[in-house]
Formats: sequence, structure tokens, C-alpha cells
Amino acid sequence: EAMLPFTVNFKVSARTLTGALNAHNKAAVDWGWQGLIAYGCHSLVVVIDSNTAQTLQVLEKHKADVVKVKWARENYHHNIGSPYSLRLASADVNGKIIVWDVAAGVAQCEIQEHAKPIQDVQWLWNQDASRDLLLAIHPPNYIVLWNADTGTKLWKKSYADNILSFSFDPFDPSHLTLLTSEGIVFISDFSPSKPPSGPGKKVYISSPHSSPAHNKLAAA
Repeated sequence: EAMLPFTVNFKVSARTLTGALNAHNKAAVDWGWQGLIAYGCHSLVVVIDSNTAQTLQVLEKHKADVVKVKWARENYHHNIGSPYSLRLASADVNGKIIVWDVAAGVAQCEIQEHAKPIQDVQWLWNQDASRDLLLAIHPPNYIVLWNADTGTKLWKKSYADNILSFSFDPFDPSHLTLLTSEGIVFISDFSPSKPPSGPGKKVYISSPHSSPAHNKLAAA
């Protein structure tokens, strides 16, 4: 006896299921102050709840592998004119930076300077006026300060050596260190309004394998 065909309707919400990570994603992770973890998975940005390990959002707009993600700190005075929002910056190997409204799952701003992988990116944190400002390393040797709300380049500064990463002094926002291929550069006049004036103070890092003591020990 032939069975009559029938239809069953399922209501399934749209969701991207992620797989294994790419090698480019190895440094693309950030644990936000609000308890959410964002990480890069190929060209996607995945946001999970650290308490439940549930995927809350998948952000899809990058065309290349994601190499950096950074949560905005949102440590400013919130009011009707300046509301609270979950903001995240992500950067890929093609040099594109995207600033996201994570709750809505939409890109607020897209930034492109060069077509090389972004080395590092960080939100400025020191005052209300700088909450939209994002500092990025564009290879090989540029730091660029962006207005992440409008995508406007505020200033650009080059250095003698390739820049790998950077770190701000947590107690003084005018102090910045750059890790370069040759050593560490100390900057003491970082400002949102203008680029640092000079080349900074450079401290070279020597390899222990090149020291005379190491060579004698190896020979012995």
C-alpha cells in the first residue's frame, strides 16, 4: 500500500556552525569585560558566553582570515545621546578592520589602509573623548590612529623597523611601547591629537646565541 506524502514544517533559526580554526586565527581572541569571548574562526568572528559556552553571535563580513579581535571597553558615561552598545573591532589578513555592533550583528564601520595583515589593534581607553579611537599597526612599520565611528584616519606615523605589536602604559595613556623586529621603542608623547614627534627611545634586544659567553659554553 502506497504511503501518502506529507509535509512537516520546522522553524529553525539561522546559524553558522564553525569548524576547526585556521593558523591565521591563533592570536584572534579577546575576553571582554562583560564576560563575552570573541574569537576568529577563518573569516568569521564568533562571540560566546564564557559562563555557558553558548554561541551568542556569528559575525560574517570579512573576506579573509581574521587575525585580531578587540572589545571596546565602553568605560564612558552613558546617556540617551551616547547609549551603551557592545562594540568589537576585528582585523584580517587583507588589512581590513571592521567595527561591529555585536548585539545587532551588523558592521558599523570598515577601515582599509593597506592589503597586508593587521599586526595589532587596540582601543584607546583614557577618556570619554577617545572612546571611538582605535590604534592599529599596518605593516611593515606604520601605526595609524583611526576614528572607528566614521572610519576617518586621524594620523599616521612610520618607524625605522618593522612593528610587531604594541602596549600602552596602564597608568599613563601618553606612554606607548612598540615591539619591533630589532627591539623595543618607548614613546612618551602619545596623543590622540597628533602623531608622536620623534622616533622614540629604542632599546635593542640581543640574541643570547650571539654572546661570547654562550659561544664559549657551546664550544666546551
